[in-house]
Amino acid sequence: MRVSNSNLFPFADEDPSVVSDLRLIADTFVQLQNHRHFADYNLTKDLEVTHAVNYVRSAGQVFATWPKLQASQIAQDYLVSLMVKAR
Repeated sequence: MRVSNSNLFPFADEDPSVVSDLRLIADTFVQLQNHRHFADYNLTKDLEVTHAVNYVRSAGQVFATWPKLQASQIAQDYLVSLMVKAR
């Protein structure tokens, strides 16, 4: 199912399930990167094993999800945006 009303869905002509999966991947990437920075640079608190296991599971979910959408144009556009977006 595709949604073409940009008021309801800002990614016109994209499959909502692909967009949802891509959002999951992007959000998880940001969360994992933040946790990695915390683990690397905050020496006041040890990383709990249960948290580490949950982070690995989250990464596993990303790796399991990516093959379903990697060939889509919106996923390719997302990858390019990671390389060229001004920071």
